[in-house]
Amino acid sequence: MAPTTTTFTIIIIGGGIAGLAAAIALARKGHKVTVFEANTSLSELGAGIQIQPNATRVLHHWGLQDEFRKWSNEPAVMKVLQYADSTVIGEIAHNPMQIWEYGYPHWQCYRPDLQRLLYDAAVAAGADVRFGQKVADVDVDQGIVVLADGKREEADLVVAADGILSKFRHLLPGNSDAKAVTCNEYCFRTVVPKERMDSNPETAELMKGEDSMVWVGPGVAVLGYTVSGGRYYNTLISCPTPCEVPVGRWGEPGDVGEARELVKDFCPAVRKIWSYVNETVLWTLGEVPRIASYTSTTGRFVLVGDGAHAIVPHAGQGGGSALEDAAALGEFVSAARDVRDLASKMQMFQDFRQPRMEYMRTMARGNQTFMSLDDGDEQMKRDKMWGKMTAKWKAELAELGEEGFRARPRPRAIPGKDIRSPESRQYMIGTKLMSKTLSFLGHSLILSLFCLQAMMSSQRRRGSLMLMLSV
Repeated sequence: MAPTTTTFTIIIIGGGIAGLAAAIALARKGHKVTVFEANTSLSELGAGIQIQPNATRVLHHWGLQDEFRKWSNEPAVMKVLQYADSTVIGEIAHNPMQIWEYGYPHWQCYRPDLQRLLYDAAVAAGADVRFGQKVADVDVDQGIVVLADGKREEADLVVAADGILSKFRHLLPGNSDAKAVTCNEYCFRTVVPKERMDSNPETAELMKGEDSMVWVGPGVAVLGYTVSGGRYYNTLISCPTPCEVPVGRWGEPGDVGEARELVKDFCPAVRKIWSYVNETVLWTLGEVPRIASYTSTTGRFVLVGDGAHAIVPHAGQGGGSALEDAAALGEFVSAARDVRDLASKMQMFQDFRQPRMEYMRTMARGNQTFMSLDDGDEQMKRDKMWGKMTAKWKAELAELGEEGFRARPRPRAIPGKDIRSPESRQYMIGTKLMSKTLSFLGHSLILSLFCLQAMMSSQRRRGSLMLMLSV
């Protein structure tokens, strides 16, 4: 289904990952896009982010792969390690096997790099990104934005990409009580410069970027991988217990001594990494439970990214879901014939995106304590499962080789109960988003035309000559 040639004036609130990605998708379609960002400059937290094949597929679709590849790392595997002695428990294949299986790579990015690259692409596509512009209020039915200085801006469509603590989510029907909630887990996050990591042979080996690591221990898990083209080592300590830092507060200074105490029983490599750390941030994990509405009844306002569906990061889909939102939004908006048609198209956008995001939420929640089980029966069962999974894919690769592996039948994309099943992984990271979006739009149009035909037949039987229906 080809999009219409209608050009809309669009305001995006927020210049983070979701907002800039939406600006790219919409500006590339020829719409007039303005981004209002409250901060005076790009300001993503200096930490790492996983971009899985469902999201790198979007970046390739936008033609950004070459520039992103300069600043991203492509790990071969994620090694799951025993916390005390770094014994390898299992290996999760990333590259090139995910390229063979899903068509696109798995990247590790530094958030400031990701935001900068998206900003450059948005501006190149024609978007006007304005910093230091805080939005005070929105008329969600009329598409009117009121800035903090009192200036009013009107648009055909307002896209709110203002994060987990969205100021405007509650303005939508049924969302009056929709708030971010804590998930009773916190993390210490930081990055270590390459020169510090290279000062010791054991940590220098980690900087080669061939693998990402997760050390799993009782009540604590430690993640580590290179970012920014090998310039930094991203590391995170995760603890599934409550923390005093409120949800949504970014950049809260953490106590380095407290972080080191959490890993005092870990292997020398982990202790060494955290001995290099001079400062860290404390981050409470939260989510936005399922909300009633992503869009206003008029379709003049829509939520994307964390403001609509923030989830915990245990499925590695926080940033990826924002890129998916943007790509899908570009198609749905561009399928609208006029401003009145936005009501149906934005409802279609919600109907298309929300079920997938709620599945992602379920999988992320279910994985919350998996990495930090206490020593015992459940931990041994988990470790044995990882070992069997690793042995299976390695044996299959050895038997088939690259050519045979590429040619083997792919599992069906089915959202199942186990995040690690081939069917669930195919659904989560192998989905062809653009074709699914266009298929959804096509099916909706066919259904609407069928209903139109039935209603016209009924009206003709009653002698009516006029029928109005927005498809």
